[in-house]
Amino acid sequence: MEEFSVTINQFDGPLDLMLHLIHEKELDLMNLDVNELASQYIAYIHSMQRLHLEIAGEYLAQLASLIEYKSRQLLPNSKEELEDHYEQDTREALVRRLLEYQQFKEIREELEVYYEQRQLKYTRPMIEYQPSDIETMEGFQGNPYDLLKAMARLWRRKQLEKPIPVRYTVKEISMEDRVLELKIRFHELPDCFKFENLIEDCETKQELIVTFLAILDLARQQKCFIQLDEKDFIWIQKGNN
Repeated sequence: MEEFSVTINQFDGPLDLMLHLIHEKELDLMNLDVNELASQYIAYIHSMQRLHLEIAGEYLAQLASLIEYKSRQLLPNSKEELEDHYEQDTREALVRRLLEYQQFKEIREELEVYYEQRQLKYTRPMIEYQPSDIETMEGFQGNPYDLLKAMARLWRRKQLEKPIPVRYTVKEISMEDRVLELKIRFHELPDCFKFENLIEDCETKQELIVTFLAILDLARQQKCFIQLDEKDFIWIQKGNN
């Protein structure tokens, strides 16, 4: 019987758990063996149940989905073509969700690391952002995590169009300067515009993060309001001048 060194309380949800299992078992996310991942996930949940740990409903819902996936592998060959489509669709949907969640985690971690680095460098933070502020994000009427997920998807699209260097440049962008730059850009843009308009000149991951934090700061000052549309595009509505 396989033993697991981490408990379910250390994860933020089933996607977080699956990413952990993928990394631990050295599975290829881009060519994911869903059957192997399902086996690992099912074994993990069952081991937690044997320890009488309380397991949230979202983990059990994902468990049921993966059990269904594995059970379909046992169907007669006459249904092989139909099941091939099911398997491909399931794998593609799961990989897409895992990639988006991975980007979401990276965004949040980068925001927290950047803030901590600035705290060490300056006696007073250049922006009043705290990692805990993501729970109550001013200037955005909605679930803050949805905004981070949308930012992660935007980040991924931009990477696909033109890979952004991960390593920070020697020349650090001042938060105050970026806020001032955005205020000037506001005069050149319509009353409502896509956030993408503000990151066209971003060449590094650092610049993307600083721009995102600068927008949060402007939203806190009610200089703008942040909205998500039904397709998860980030829109900026101008506020008080």
